This record gives sequence, structure tokens and C-alpha cells, in this order.
Amino acid sequence: MNYYVERVAEYYDKLANIYDELYGQEQTVKYLKALAYVKGSRILDVGCGTGLGLGLLSPRYVLCVDISLGMLRRATARNPDADLLLADAYLLPLRQKSFDTALAITVFERLDDARALADFAEVVVAETLGRWLVSGAKI
Repeated sequence: MNYYVERVAEYYDKLANIYDELYGQEQTVKYLKALAYVKGSRILDVGCGTGLGLGLLSPRYVLCVDISLGMLRRATARNPDADLLLADAYLLPLRQKSFDTALAITVFERLDDARALADFAEVVVAETLGRWLVSGAKI
């Protein structure tokens, strides 16, 4: 793991216990907006954080990916049966085209970086800095 990735993971590990209190409402609204673009039954939620999107994406299969073990522990507390993966969004250990939709909400600093998720899903929904990228088209 490189220095930057370690620092990001450490930051979110420390924030995990209060994340929902600070950002839960805002993140839930983003998930609700993203639902309009979610297609298929296999969803990759990169940067799932505390698992706020799990209930909203149900009954689809969702793989929750995050770089922070602290965040994934909170996601497990929210849904003990969730499938979770501790991984870097830029180095996902997944088979290509193994999901129908990939979500990356408040993950990438640059939306162009989210295009890397297209290797794993036909449809990409990403949000950062108030801008959306859906299937390669910025909105």
C-alpha cells in the first residue's frame, strides 16, 4: 500500500464511528439520486463506507468495497450478511464485467478516474464534488 492510500485509510478509520452522524444524510441523498441509474442485479459499491447504500440497493446483490477497515466494520454492523472487500478503488481484485452497475459516491477526486470502474461494470455511476458521471457522460 502506498503512503497516500495508507493515509486515506487511516483518516476514514478514525472517522468511521461518527461518519453517519456527520455525512449520513448527505450520502443517503446521493444514493437515492444514483438509484435512477442502477441497472441489473449485481452491484459494485466502491467506497461503500458504513454501508448506507445497502438497504437502498436491496434486494440486489451488492459487493461493498472500501479502503477503510473501520468503515467496513460499521457496514458489517449495519448488515452482518453483507459481502465486503477491503481494497483500493484503483486496484480492484475483481474479474472484468462481473457486475451490472458500479457505484462510486464521493470516492474519486476526478470523475475521469471513475472510468476505471468500467472494466468491472457496464454502467458506471460516480459522484464527486457535486458532479455526476453516468456511463461516461458527465452531468
